[in-house]
Amino acid sequence: MQPSRLPQPARPSGGGVGGSTWRHYNSDMLKLFPVLAGVLAGCLLSVSAAAQYGAGWTIPAEAKTEKSPLKADAGVLKKGKSIFDAQCAKCHGATGVGNGPDSSPDSPAADLTDPFRADLNPDGVMYYRVLNGKPPVMPAFKGQLSQDEIWTVVEYAKSLRKPQ
Repeated sequence: MQPSRLPQPARPSGGGVGGSTWRHYNSDMLKLFPVLAGVLAGCLLSVSAAAQYGAGWTIPAEAKTEKSPLKADAGVLKKGKSIFDAQCAKCHGATGVGNGPDSSPDSPAADLTDPFRADLNPDGVMYYRVLNGKPPVMPAFKGQLSQDEIWTVVEYAKSLRKPQ
C-alpha cells in the first residue's frame, strides 16, 4: 500500500517564497528603519547626557559650547561674590569647596575649586546647573535669579577654580 499524499498548500501569488506579501512586509519595515534609528539615537543622546552630567540635571546639548556673555572684571566678580555668599555658600561653603553648613554629608555639594571640574562644566553647563538645579540635592534658581545674575555667579564660581 502506498502512503497517501497530503494536500499541498497553495503557493502565494507573486512568485518566490512568500510572494508579494513578503515583499510588502520587507518594504514596510524598511520605511520604519529611519524612525527606529532616530528613536535609538535620541535614547543614546539622553543616556550620554545623563552619563556626562549625571542623572537628574536638565542641561541642553548646546550648553557645552555656550559662552558667558560677561567679562570677569572686578565689578562682575564683586557682584558675583555677593550673590554666591547669599545663595550658594550655605552649601558650597565660603570658599566653594563644598563644605557649607547645609551641605549633606551623604551627598556633599560640589567642590567648585577643583580644576578637574573645569572641563566637565564649561560656562553654559554651569549656567544650566544653577538655572535648573537638581532637586532635592541642589535648588533651582530659575525664579530667584535673573539670567544676568546667574551668569554673574557663574563668572565668580569660575574664579574660585585653582589653576591647573
